[in-house]
Amino acid sequence: MAPRVIVVGGGIVGAATAFRLAEAGASVTLLEASHLGHGASLASFAWLNASDKPPFAYHLLNLSGMNEYSRLRQEWGEAPWLHLGGHIEWDASDGGPRWLREKVDRLRGWGYAAELLPVREMRALEPEMVAPAAIEEVAYYPAEGYLDPVLLVAHLLGAARVAGAEVRPQTPVASLIEERGRVVGVETARGERLTADIVVSCAGRWTDDLTRTVGIALPLAPTVGMIAISAPAAVRLRSVHHDEGMNIRPDGAGRIVMRHADFDARVEPGEAVAPALLNELRDRVAAVLPGLAGIPVEAARVSIRPIPGDEHSVVGPAPGLDGLYLIVTHSGVTLGALLGRLVSNEILDGAVDSRLAPFRPERLLASALA
Repeated sequence: MAPRVIVVGGGIVGAATAFRLAEAGASVTLLEASHLGHGASLASFAWLNASDKPPFAYHLLNLSGMNEYSRLRQEWGEAPWLHLGGHIEWDASDGGPRWLREKVDRLRGWGYAAELLPVREMRALEPEMVAPAAIEEVAYYPAEGYLDPVLLVAHLLGAARVAGAEVRPQTPVASLIEERGRVVGVETARGERLTADIVVSCAGRWTDDLTRTVGIALPLAPTVGMIAISAPAAVRLRSVHHDEGMNIRPDGAGRIVMRHADFDARVEPGEAVAPALLNELRDRVAAVLPGLAGIPVEAARVSIRPIPGDEHSVVGPAPGLDGLYLIVTHSGVTLGALLGRLVSNEILDGAVDSRLAPFRPERLLASALA
């Protein structure tokens, strides 16, 4: 009999996990509290990278995550959700240029594609991007890019359905069901009890709320984040860019996705973002991308980022409680497809991948069963 698996969460990680489990023959039900692909996936900057993921073990896991999307593209024969236009970085803070040179040297020592370019060469890549006057060189990471996260979720869940998975949006999970030291299913907010051989939690920032229903406290450090999306503008941009506070990237049809760390503390989830705040953000971005000056901001998305307590991924069986597998990470975009495959292999075949060893839940659990 095919093992029965419930996946909680319909973002990138949950969608990839459901797809790989169903493809491998499991009987899969995915439960999403809201709309599929919403939450952190919808509001993610969706940067595909391993250049900003120390230490080496985490860098390696994220590099593997980047490579997994090329594998998925070969497998499916298309990847309209994948955009590999490179990444340009500079740092104009005190000591920033020296720090950036040291970072590039470290990454090159790890075998990562990274180089320093004079600003004039950056202009050949991005002729409309303007660096601060003090910047003489930038870092360039040619293998990086970004994803269209909701489009990717649609493709993953479409493939999961074809493989036999049941996908149920608008089905919030109220609690896990435990019997004799084992999780045997979930109870939905409507009181429906669903049983399974294993429950995989991909619930993002709600992970700790879910695990506390069976007495497990998983330390998380969630933070508020906002992205804004411009109206279409006649401006050319193909690369991801970030500096000491700002991130920008293209978003199709002339739109630009932008965020700045200074603005995260000035917004609240569930509340409308003031137009004046969005215009202020747009003006900051226009200093780097002048073609964006005066262009209206079309949308703003605010979410709570699911960040484990030590900022590194949590992937593995819940210690002391059979039947529950935990996945929570701030790198869900970069790692989603990879974690789906590795976790499916581990659950169904017992194939444990050594790259996951540093990221097991044990290191963070403040308490096991209450």
